[in-house]
Amino acid sequence: MRPLIVVNFKTYERATGKRALSLARKIERIAKQTKTKWIVCPQHADLFIAKHLSIPVFAQHVDACEPGRNTGFVTPLSLKLAGVRGSLLNHSEHRLDFKLIKATVELMRKYKLASVVCANSAREAKRIAEEVHPDFVALEPPELIGTGISVSQAKPEIVEKSANAVKKYGVRFLCGAGISSGEDVRRAAELGADGVLVASAIANSSSPVKIIKNFAKGALLA
Repeated sequence: MRPLIVVNFKTYERATGKRALSLARKIERIAKQTKTKWIVCPQHADLFIAKHLSIPVFAQHVDACEPGRNTGFVTPLSLKLAGVRGSLLNHSEHRLDFKLIKATVELMRKYKLASVVCANSAREAKRIAEEVHPDFVALEPPELIGTGISVSQAKPEIVEKSANAVKKYGVRFLCGAGISSGEDVRRAAELGADGVLVASAIANSSSPVKIIKNFAKGALLA
């Protein structure tokens, strides 16, 4: 099975507003041409792009709350009605208490939303898989995020260990932090990952098409 490529747009200006839709359409076009699997994760204000795309759109965060008096929170129902198919959770830039992670994933499951829960260590990845059972666990050592040095190259033993531990519980495993090329995608798959979580290499690129094609090539070679 070809590895999945999840693109976190973060809050980069090059992936905001109309530019978020433009970037997502570039990814969609190359995904169709190469028959590779992609998910895009724009800011909440840009989730409107889900109505214009055939590839899945995930949020960057969602809260464990039902409709009601919850000003400033994002409900799973609101994502569902917007055409969003899932959400990231517990990213290193938006960490959550473990009990809250579990409650949020349970509520997402109720609304049939897929969950990608980030972990900053092999130990946390295993615990999340064992006790929370999300759809995906994404390992992202925080010290490598945004460095251009991929975890699959810098710490391959951690990737392999985490992949084995997570998949033991029937949870799919993603490799993140410093992912910047198609070779990183191929290497992550070789170490047992079901895909990668990437951000700045694509979302903040001045030449995204070239990078997207390179990632697709890596997925095809995996």
